[in-house]
Amino acid sequence: MQKVMERLGGAVGMTITAVGLALNKLVALSGLDHTKGRSPGKRITAIGLAYTCLVGSMNLISTRGLSFDLFYLFGCAAVGWGAGVRPALLVALASGVFVYFDAVQTGAVSLPGWIVYWNSALRIVGFGATGWLAAQAGRLTRGLERTIHERTGRLQNEVAEHKETTVRLRETVELFKQVTENITEVFWVTDPAKNRVNYVSRGFEKVWGRPRQAIYSCPAIWLDAVHPQDRDRVTQAMYTQQIAGEYDEEYRVRRPDGSVCWVHDRAFPVLNERSEVYRIVGIAEDITERKRAEQLMEAQRDISAALSITSDLRAALQRLLEAATRLEGIDCGGVYLAQENGALDLAAHRGLSPAFVSRVAHYEADSSEVALVREGRMLYPICGPEWNTEGSFWSGEGLRALAVLPLQHEGEMLGALSLGSHEQDEIPPQMRVALETVTAQAAGAIARIRLEREILEISDREQARIGQDIHDGLCQLLIGAAFSANSLQQLLRQRDPSEASSAAKFCSLLDEAITESRRVCRGLYPVRLKTDGLVPALEELANTVSERFNIQCGLQTDLQHVSCDLTTSTHLYRIAQEAVNNAVKHSGSRHICIQLTGAAGEIELMVRDDGAGIKGALHRSSGMGLHIMDYRARSIGGRLYINGNPAGTVVSCRVPQIGDPISGVLAPQSQ
Repeated sequence: MQKVMERLGGAVGMTITAVGLALNKLVALSGLDHTKGRSPGKRITAIGLAYTCLVGSMNLISTRGLSFDLFYLFGCAAVGWGAGVRPALLVALASGVFVYFDAVQTGAVSLPGWIVYWNSALRIVGFGATGWLAAQAGRLTRGLERTIHERTGRLQNEVAEHKETTVRLRETVELFKQVTENITEVFWVTDPAKNRVNYVSRGFEKVWGRPRQAIYSCPAIWLDAVHPQDRDRVTQAMYTQQIAGEYDEEYRVRRPDGSVCWVHDRAFPVLNERSEVYRIVGIAEDITERKRAEQLMEAQRDISAALSITSDLRAALQRLLEAATRLEGIDCGGVYLAQENGALDLAAHRGLSPAFVSRVAHYEADSSEVALVREGRMLYPICGPEWNTEGSFWSGEGLRALAVLPLQHEGEMLGALSLGSHEQDEIPPQMRVALETVTAQAAGAIARIRLEREILEISDREQARIGQDIHDGLCQLLIGAAFSANSLQQLLRQRDPSEASSAAKFCSLLDEAITESRRVCRGLYPVRLKTDGLVPALEELANTVSERFNIQCGLQTDLQHVSCDLTTSTHLYRIAQEAVNNAVKHSGSRHICIQLTGAAGEIELMVRDDGAGIKGALHRSSGMGLHIMDYRARSIGGRLYINGNPAGTVVSCRVPQIGDPISGVLAPQSQ
């Protein structure tokens, strides 16, 4: 019996499912769909009741013993599936009524009444259970359909969004490639440890001069290309500042062809969802042109300042070369000055070997080099091992490029500036304009220094001429007058002794005039400076001041450490002379000390007095004498220092020593 009931239950369940599916199709075909917002419960209930009445009528009029239970079950299941539990129970009750009447009609004679009631009740329960099960199955099925429909809709929306996102991502990647592949800057992405380069833009090939694939396979190429003088600084900043977001460096990159470019490199950390740095993103910009312009402006400013503040031609030329060799690619140079015979002599040089300097130190007036300089053309030859494209001037010494720039001022040839490069094959065109500007500045400064020196020399020569004229003219006249006065004195002494005393006074005045004239001559034309040297000339100056002004003036010197040429000694003598005269005339001092010492490659002249100290340092409102002293000091490569206080004034001048140590005897005069 149990097995029969299980089989019956399984058959009933399958029947309900089949009925439900069929009813769903019918409902869908009839337009009674729950998902479209309609309520078909009443219509389905009415249809179910009509169907039950139809089946019940057929059951009552059919042959006795013919069962219509399956049709009743179908109606209950259909109504339960489509309308729910309550309509299904209503149809089940109606089906039970028809079954009861059929049972009463067929079994009233042979079966007891309670059995009829029992069977009818069981069938009603079965019909109701079938309707309930069908209602639950329909509800679950519709819920599942709605869930499937919603999820299908969401999946469709997600798929559409995914497709749209994919399209946008593809467009973004394409736009990113278009931007990064066409900008001149180098866009790069690496890991924090710098063991891998995730991406580098095409600009890397232009700036670094290497293919991109090389850095993907060997990330160390990046740092290997950095200039050796910048590599340590860049390496330290790369590993310490990039993670902190503070990396901002400018450095040089050496390309495989030997050229050098400047790079401005910046980097920023990229964080993941755990706020950890997992990538470094950066951009490197080629700033070679900007750096080159800055260097040129700085060089022009330095050269202009250096040439304007010095009167020492040798020092000015050295500063010119120092500034020029700081320019990109320029690492050596020399300055030639024209001599009176038209030849060119190397007056200053930098970055050249002694052997090479001795080979190129002089060019005769009839040489091809002098002829090219006289033409006034700016030459930029390319050099080989022992040749250059011009066939003149420098070659060898490992030079790869050369610039020969004539120094001309107002049509006069002053010399030539020669600059070379051991690294670049040619002087860049944008560098040539700046070099020509610097050359023009240098020519003007050289002409100014020469003019100032000539003016000072003319002044010294005029003083010497005036001194000689006084000595040869006025002094001789005074001496002649003195002889005549002495003769007159002797004659008056014989004739009228009372008048002889007046003549004696006149003779005494003439002797003093002769003595003063000779002192003036020695001041204007210090003969001992050329014949005996600086130290005897200073001793004579001190003695003359002591005798003439009745004050104590002496010289202190260490002759074993004094070395100078005639030009330097002349300027030092004039500085000492001016300082002593100022002390006598303006300070009211009673003691003056002239000190001349030499140590550490320098000569120091110091004039110290105990009078009223000078107020303030040298400025525009100072007297002409102080400015001339300062100019004399600068013209021999020295500096003038003036220190005044209530205890007196100290004037000192320090100049570099030239030549071998001497003992008061001057070295040969420098050109």
